[in-house]
Amino acid sequence: MQSYFSGLISGLLFAPTTIFAMTWGVAFFQKDRGFSYVDAVLICSMVPLGWVIGCPLMGWVSDKIGLRKPVLLIGILIMLLSFSQLVFFPSLLPAVFSMLLFGIASGVAMIPYTIIKETNPDQVKGSATGAINFLTFGVTAILGPVFASHFGKTLAETTDHFNHFKDAGIFIIVITALALLVSLMIRETGPACKKAVDHAGNDQ
Repeated sequence: MQSYFSGLISGLLFAPTTIFAMTWGVAFFQKDRGFSYVDAVLICSMVPLGWVIGCPLMGWVSDKIGLRKPVLLIGILIMLLSFSQLVFFPSLLPAVFSMLLFGIASGVAMIPYTIIKETNPDQVKGSATGAINFLTFGVTAILGPVFASHFGKTLAETTDHFNHFKDAGIFIIVITALALLVSLMIRETGPACKKAVDHAGNDQ
């Protein structure tokens, strides 16, 4: 079950970045928020830039404390807060900063890859990595058309641009919130947890 949870979490965390930032984001920022094409591209490019910072940073913090779940949960919470601010309080922070923060926090999408390797024995770690890739992009492949049919196809014809962006943003927020809920159910696999278990076993 741990392996399935890992794949589902990773897929739910990748979906907002691939579906919104990498596919629809430029069009949504242009049409619904009135940004120029250049500015919209700049805003969306902050997400992959955030990965460059966030993936090694989140991995380093996770290794430093020897735990996976706290870093995963905090990262998802930051994703939720930064994207909610972008959707509901757009004037509070520049969109370019919100998307950069969102991208950095989404670096925790790499942590389930570590969890699935720590969950499975050495002889199947390669298969486990392939499985999590399948699940990750399978989730995106399912959610992408859903987003397109409900929000993408109405982008050019809507007259209520604020609420259109808000409704699309809520879809992304719900996906991210689901990742948070599943993350609460996954078991800790970090080395600090294993040391604690081993120490408790030796004391008995």
